[in-house]
Amino acid sequence: MQTITEYNRTRKALMQLDRSILVDALLKLATESDSAAMLVKGLTSSSNERIALFRRNIHAITHQGQRSTLSGEQILDILTRSLELLDSDLIDPKLGLELMELFYGTDEWALNSTNELDFEFELLFTDEGYSKFTEFAERCDDPLLVKQVVKRLLASDGYGMRGNLSEVVS
Repeated sequence: MQTITEYNRTRKALMQLDRSILVDALLKLATESDSAAMLVKGLTSSSNERIALFRRNIHAITHQGQRSTLSGEQILDILTRSLELLDSDLIDPKLGLELMELFYGTDEWALNSTNELDFEFELLFTDEGYSKFTEFAERCDDPLLVKQVVKRLLASDGYGMRGNLSEVVS
């Protein structure tokens, strides 16, 4: 979709289609695209399954081997979809902070995977990741825990993707 008008027109047309047509189309996309498959898996999973999928995604990024390396585009897509899996209203904030710490632990892998997506990764970590982290931090009833997590993340911020987290505790 190139314009908001086109998006709205297409959305209206899709809303009028039979549900089974949309389900079949979405499943077809999921068989053709890892990104769409992850979206569908997230939509159809329980909160606990979404957390487990998030952990598997992060592990896949941080435990790449010589035989199985991910491209920068794949890492960007996995991280983007992984953040979408985390619903800050349904996940205990302490667990959410733990998961966000895992998320930020991928910045080295992400930035070393390509030079062409630095801006996209910066947006992901400093905007989208920061927003999700803030949602968990604001709901956490243990301000000391929030400070400790932020301190750990800032201590290993070799790529400058975590600096704005200091705003969460100030």
